[in-house]
Amino acid sequence: MIVCSCNVLSDCQVRFAITRAAPRARMSQVYASLGCAAKCGRCACTIKIILEELRRFTATDNIAIEATNVR
Repeated sequence: MIVCSCNVLSDCQVRFAITRAAPRARMSQVYASLGCAAKCGRCACTIKIILEELRRFTATDNIAIEATNVR
């Protein structure tokens, strides 16, 4: 699905950029890693949602790994 029509970025590209970025990636880092910058800003909300989803997933995954290591 196209997330940013100005830069023609898909959700897959955004997710990949987020996983390559720092653990607490910022919007500007996501755009920079994709070689572009925000233009009209309509995609910012969607990219923020993707960032939050991946942070929650990573946090949940880390908790599960820690629980496994305790045993």
